[in-house]
Amino acid sequence: MSRITRKIADESARRLNTILGLPTEIYTLDEQSNEYVAQIGCIHICSQNGTNNIYQIDNEAGGCKGLAYGLTIRECNDWLNAAMVGIMLDRKV
Repeated sequence: MSRITRKIADESARRLNTILGLPTEIYTLDEQSNEYVAQIGCIHICSQNGTNNIYQIDNEAGGCKGLAYGLTIRECNDWLNAAMVGIMLDRKV
């Protein structure tokens, strides 16, 4: 079993967002107002208190809805890859 790093899991999240046609960055800088703007729909990993959660940006203020909680990085990567496989299987039908 190979080691799964945060970078690998973040890349899986980026690929999932790309497959779904969602933004790949959580926040982008608005050039005119010079403020960061939440990218609604972006799926990402958030680490806190020694665990990892998978969230999706839900509104313009940066509020998130939880998709999976209390995971290791390996479990996050597995969850994201399973979601990608499910989407690909659904689209082939």
